[in-house]
Amino acid sequence: MTFSNPKVIIEIKSEINGENEVVMTNNNNGNNSTPKNEIPVIDLSNPNTEQLLQQILRACTTWGFFQLINHDIPLPLIQSYRDSKARFFSMPYETKLKLKRNAQNARGYFDDELTKRRRDWKEALDVGVPGSRKWDTADFDESNACLDGFNQFPTQEECPDFREVTVQYFEECAKLSNRLARLMACALGITEGSDDAQILDRMALDHTSYLRMNYYPPCDLNDASTVIPDDPPPLGISPHRDAGFLTILLQDDDCHSLQVARFEDSDLGRDNSWVTVNPIPGAVTINTGDMAMLWSNGTFRAPLHRVLTDPTKKRYSSPFFYNPGYNELISPLDCCCCEKKKEIKYRPCLWGYFRALRFAGDLTDLGVEIQTSHFKMDTTSDHIEKQDEFQKAVNFEENFNVEKYRSILESKD
Repeated sequence: MTFSNPKVIIEIKSEINGENEVVMTNNNNGNNSTPKNEIPVIDLSNPNTEQLLQQILRACTTWGFFQLINHDIPLPLIQSYRDSKARFFSMPYETKLKLKRNAQNARGYFDDELTKRRRDWKEALDVGVPGSRKWDTADFDESNACLDGFNQFPTQEECPDFREVTVQYFEECAKLSNRLARLMACALGITEGSDDAQILDRMALDHTSYLRMNYYPPCDLNDASTVIPDDPPPLGISPHRDAGFLTILLQDDDCHSLQVARFEDSDLGRDNSWVTVNPIPGAVTINTGDMAMLWSNGTFRAPLHRVLTDPTKKRYSSPFFYNPGYNELISPLDCCCCEKKKEIKYRPCLWGYFRALRFAGDLTDLGVEIQTSHFKMDTTSDHIEKQDEFQKAVNFEENFNVEKYRSILESKD
């Protein structure tokens, strides 16, 4: 299958109080306006590179979210992927359960994930880069083993063309992620070929990204079976930050349930703490993750976000998590510290350790969820010692096993 992309045109109409009023015109000559109090909209085809970098820097350091148009992921491919995803979740429950992930395999189907030690109101399927980095190798071939485990695709008979379309969409997201990561680096003043840029070269080759397909069924809060006594109403996903470098999110156009925290944790009691992300048709939503925040020495913001339930509508979404290699030690950039005379805020963080703990926390209750705050220079944490112990004990070319490494992963913090 091959796909091409009609172009979306964005026009900077005027400046109001120092901020651009953005008017979008799609290929059907319809207009969509983006109010000033919503997350920024960035046009990747902007020929003014300096302006594009300034927009990316501003978005990543303030909101930590932006909508991206003219991203070059073919719109026909996006539609085919949406259709394939809907077909997957419409399969019989027993068929999906055959693909269920477990403590020895982070990839597959699930409907029991914990976020902040609270169960999410959703079903999902995770697929990621095969250990062999060859999509045509059988899923459970030994060469495909890695920390995240083996992919579990439905058969062609169970869900026609699902694998082919999903892999095509995955590779488009990986290509876009590499491009965005390099733009983010340029926005910080990093030049191609410099020592600081080498991590981007390694990530392009060794990234351990995965694509998540979410289905949020309707959640009627008036239904007694939905609400647990003395518990708050369920959320599609509880407030959280994404662990990796950046996320490319494909949302439904007609069900606006994603919300981003406008302020830091201490200010979340304000009435306007949470801002709904209203997706622009044809756009994807980008947000910075924990590793980008640590890498930029706190210059970039990894924002809290959550997903609300809806009493009548079902919703689909697909975040693509662009993640470093498992052995990558993420440290603050020299250009974000020395040259700007800033203090180093974070200790080095091993991505494989951080990822293993996040997955273990999604699947089981270890008592604590790892955060970048555990790696701050002004805090005391046993995670620094534990990640060294973990790196010596683990083989990243084998499937991760929660129970095997429980004694290392359980923290007193």
